[in-house]
Amino acid sequence: MSGVNGGEFYGPIPYSGVWLVIGIVLLIAAAAIIFAIFYTTRRKPIKTIGTLEIRKPKVIDMNALRAKYLKLIDEAENDFKQRKIKASQCHQKISFVVRLFFYEAHGFHADIMTLSDLKKSQYDKLTKLVNDFYPNEFDTLEKGSVADAAERARALIKEQANA
Repeated sequence: MSGVNGGEFYGPIPYSGVWLVIGIVLLIAAAAIIFAIFYTTRRKPIKTIGTLEIRKPKVIDMNALRAKYLKLIDEAENDFKQRKIKASQCHQKISFVVRLFFYEAHGFHADIMTLSDLKKSQYDKLTKLVNDFYPNEFDTLEKGSVADAAERARALIKEQANA
């Protein structure tokens, strides 16, 4: 076969299969980038009261919750009796356990509140108990009674669980 100017016609030069794979990967990457840009910049539907799903109220088994937290108080008291922790650390643990109980039982974030925040709350008995724990939590002389603190914490948890 003669080509232009009497030269021979040569077929296309064969390419390696690697270039085909690279081309396909680049096309897929470009499509993914375009999709990502489209997906992240599109308008999201505005949620209104009419479109929100109705959540069922969470049912709390107060007996199981009470047992769980009474056990945690017992563990803190036993750690103190076995000299694993100091009295101030035990008071701190018991205070935190009572605060966590109020969070799980009532949804009240007592676990992250300071004493001044608690004083503004509706939970007077919790505030009084935590207020009484404060000097013992930070006492370097270890004067506070762990048994008394544990018993008062148990009483408050039992009272709240029965309410």
